[in-house]
Amino acid sequence: MTLHLPHRFVHEQPRQNTVLDLSALGTDNSSIEDALRAVMDQPHLRLVGFRCTSGAIDDAIGLMERVRRDYGVILTELVLQENDRVDLREVVDEALDEACARNRCPRPSVVFAGHPAEPGLSALTKS
Repeated sequence: MTLHLPHRFVHEQPRQNTVLDLSALGTDNSSIEDALRAVMDQPHLRLVGFRCTSGAIDDAIGLMERVRRDYGVILTELVLQENDRVDLREVVDEALDEACARNRCPRPSVVFAGHPAEPGLSALTKS
C-alpha cells in the first residue's frame, strides 16, 4: 500500500543562511563569480552577505549591488575579518557610507569576527 500525501503535508527544508568568504576567494573575478553562482544555484542555501577585511569593504558593497541587480537579492550582512579591532568603527562607518552611497545599496549590518583559524565565528560587536 502506498500513502500519497497532499503537497501541504510535505515539509520543505528551510534554507540555510550563508555568508560567502571573499577573502578566501582572492581577487580573481572568475573564482568569485563561480562561488557566487554555486551558492545562488543551491535551493537550500540563502546568501545573506559577505565576509571580507575592512580594506575590501568597497569591493564587497559593489558586489552586493551586483547581486541585487543580477539576482534580485538584497544582501544584509557584512562580516569583517580583523585581528586588530582598535579604532575600526570610524574607518568602517566611513567606508560603508561612501560605498553604499556610490552603489545605491542599503547599508548592511556589520559583524566583526575573529581570525578564521579560531573555532567558529566569534562575533564581537555589531554596528
